[in-house]
Amino acid sequence: MTIFAIAGGILSTLMVYVVMKVSQFGQNQAMSDQLLKVETERATAKKTMLGYTHYAKCLEASRQTAADALRSPVVILTREYTQVELLNRDTYHLQADVTVVVKYAVEFAFALDVSPAGLALSELANGVSLKVTRPTLAGEPKVKTLSSQVIGHADLRDKSGVLADLQAQFVQLARGYGTAMSTEEAVRNLCKLKALEAARDALAAQPGVRHVPAVFAELR
Repeated sequence: MTIFAIAGGILSTLMVYVVMKVSQFGQNQAMSDQLLKVETERATAKKTMLGYTHYAKCLEASRQTAADALRSPVVILTREYTQVELLNRDTYHLQADVTVVVKYAVEFAFALDVSPAGLALSELANGVSLKVTRPTLAGEPKVKTLSSQVIGHADLRDKSGVLADLQAQFVQLARGYGTAMSTEEAVRNLCKLKALEAARDALAAQPGVRHVPAVFAELR
C-alpha cells in the first residue's frame, strides 16, 4: 500500500509537471504568434510609410518618363485669320483694282524643352518642384483656306494661282503670329498644365510609390 501511495504521488507530480509544461508551451506559442504578428504589422507599416516618401528617390526616373510624354508637340491650337489683299494690276495683268478676301484656319504646334536643362524635378519640404522652360513654336504653322472672295470689276483669270500666292505670303505672317502666341499667358499656362500632368503621372507610375505629393510647376 505504501508503495502504491508513493507511486501515486510521483505519478500525480509528473502529471502536474506535464500539464504545467504543456500550459507553458501554449503560452510561449501564443506569445510567439503575437510577436510574429506585431513584427509583420510593423514591417507592413514601415513598407507603407516608405511608399509615401519613396517618390523622392524616383525624381530622375520620373523626369525621364515625363520627358518622354512631353515630346513635341505639347499643345496644338487652331485660330482663324482673315487676309485682305489689294492685287497689283501689273503683277496680275488686271484692267482694274481687285481686292481678295481670304479666310484661313491656322494650326500652331508648341513644344517644351524636355532636356535635363529644360525640364527639372527637385524635392521640396512640402512636395516636388517642377521647372520647365517657356514654350516655343514647333515647326511651320499649317494653313488651310476656309473661304475666298474677289471684290472688283476686273476678271481674275487665274484665281487658284492668285490664292496660292496669297497663302504663301500669309504663311510668313503666320510664323510671326505663332511666335507671338508662345508668349501669351493662356498658351503658357496650358503648356505648364500639360507638364504638370505629365510629372504627376510619371511619379505615380514609379514602382513602390504609394503617394504622389503636391507638384508645384514653374515656367522659367
